Amino acid sequence: MQKNKYRIHSNVLFEIAQSRSFTEKDNIEERFDEEGKIKLLSDRAGADLSLSIVKTEDGIAYSVKWDDSEEVFKGWNMAWEEFIWCLGVVNKPLEEAAKKAAEEAKRRAAEEALLAEENAELDEAVAEEASTEESSK
Repeated sequence: MQKNKYRIHSNVLFEIAQSRSFTEKDNIEERFDEEGKIKLLSDRAGADLSLSIVKTEDGIAYSVKWDDSEEVFKGWNMAWEEFIWCLGVVNKPLEEAAKKAAEEAKRRAAEEALLAEENAELDEAVAEEASTEESSK
C-alpha cells in the first residue's frame, strides 16, 4: 500500500469537507487562525503546498496555496482537484528519481550477477587446469 503524499491536519474537518457543507454545530469558528484559515492538508515533499478552509465575505471557502500563489474555491471538489494536480506536479520529480534509482539498482545487480558468473567460470577453469597439471606430473 502506498503512503499518502499529503498530510491531513484534521481528520474530522477533512471528512466533513469531503461529504457536506459546514454547519454551526460543527463549531469551526474557534479553529480559525488569526489569518482566518484552518489548514486541512499539506504536501509531504516540503513544497509549501496546502489546502485550507478560509473565511470569505461569502462565507466559508477553500484555499489552495502553493509557494506564493493562492486560489480560492467555493466548493470542495474544485479545491481538491487543484490540490491533487499540484501534488502530482510536486511529486513527479521525486517519482522519476525513484524510478531512475530502481532502474540503476537493477542494472547494477545484473552486472554483478554477470561478473559473479564469469568469476565462477574462471575459478572453475583455473581449478581444472591445476588438476590437469597435477595429474600429468
